[in-house]
Amino acid sequence: MTRSSDSHSPHEGSQGVRQRGGRQRLGGDDAASNRSKSPKRRQRGRLSRWRLMIYGVMRPWMRRQGRRSGGSSFLGSDGAGIASEVVFFGVLFLLGVFGLSLVLINRFAPDDMARISDEAFSDSLAPAFSTSLSTWIFGILSVAAIGTGVVSLVYRLMHLGASTEYRSVLANRAGQFEKDAMDFIGPTAPASATDDLTKLPSVPRGTSLTDSPGERLAYRLAAETREAGLAGPAILTFLWNAVWFILLAVAVSGFWYGSPRWILTLLLGPFAVIGYWSFKYFVTQLKQSAGIGPTIVEISQQPLCPGETCDVFVIQMGRLRLKRLRVQLVCEEETFYRQGTDVRVDRHESFVQVLCKEREVRVDPRAPWEQQLVLQLPDNIMHSFVGTHNAIRWKIVVKGESHPWPSFYRSFPVVIHPSVAPPKRSPR
Repeated sequence: MTRSSDSHSPHEGSQGVRQRGGRQRLGGDDAASNRSKSPKRRQRGRLSRWRLMIYGVMRPWMRRQGRRSGGSSFLGSDGAGIASEVVFFGVLFLLGVFGLSLVLINRFAPDDMARISDEAFSDSLAPAFSTSLSTWIFGILSVAAIGTGVVSLVYRLMHLGASTEYRSVLANRAGQFEKDAMDFIGPTAPASATDDLTKLPSVPRGTSLTDSPGERLAYRLAAETREAGLAGPAILTFLWNAVWFILLAVAVSGFWYGSPRWILTLLLGPFAVIGYWSFKYFVTQLKQSAGIGPTIVEISQQPLCPGETCDVFVIQMGRLRLKRLRVQLVCEEETFYRQGTDVRVDRHESFVQVLCKEREVRVDPRAPWEQQLVLQLPDNIMHSFVGTHNAIRWKIVVKGESHPWPSFYRSFPVVIHPSVAPPKRSPR
């Protein structure tokens, strides 16, 4: 047995050598082919260097989570598409500002600068941009780019914050507004209830909370505060960068007319750093808003009374993994007092009722997290109250801890009226 194994070992060894040699020859052929293709690859690398900057900006939306069917991005198709369109229309707006600035500077340039331009440059280059037809065409294209960018930015940012279902409900109910006009104009509450509320001036009526219709239930609650709002970062980003592009147009026109402005040219560097930081911050906020998605809370009746039972419908949209998701009813006490010249506000949660508590929740754009809940109010709770120095506010809170997005806390105010009217006081 030992000899047979030894006799076969040379053949196996030679075969292994031949195989290894074949592999080595194949490896050599691959290396030769790689060397032959290396100039093309280097050329493609030179041509695609400018794409690295775009990749750095769009990298948060290009991350993958494993191998999924269809190659869906980390934000989902809807969120990534909206975010990409926002960046595209923002760049289009800034290019339009730059082009319009060049047109206005060329149109209203002083005569001495135009004379210097004619002397500094040849006749074939100077009139190319100074003709009236080319100026009008370039100006119209710049104005169209600015208008398209502004309108599309506003529309996409509103589309990012709101839900498609809510707009469809509003569109469907808009046609029935004329039929139900008398119901809207007429009184919404009996006279006795109105008289009882007038005797309690510190109790909010909550009439503005019933203006928004719901899709599943009667009313849709409005969010008290919108975290990570995009209005402030968007205004800061595009105003600052628009000013920077205007200054860039002034600097370019100075070089074009032969009178460069060196101080302005040197200041463009620090201003560009601030503009890049603001744009990066805006992209971060846009990524968070597109990833977390809106939260929708609907309620069957409004206002509420102690001891009543109502239905609550909660929808969480977006594309994220939630470690913990909690829906709860919170009573918050607020106290306003003056300390020196400052006004202090203290808030304390006096009552918390957990309606839903889940762990490891996965939210997908095509299948958002939905939950139908039942809210049972205790009989001995305090109603809503707003005074001069204190207030009692009720709200439905949706709290989520997610990764990699930051945790979110969204509150939706509700109004609780007293169950019975106060007793009539004796004139004595």
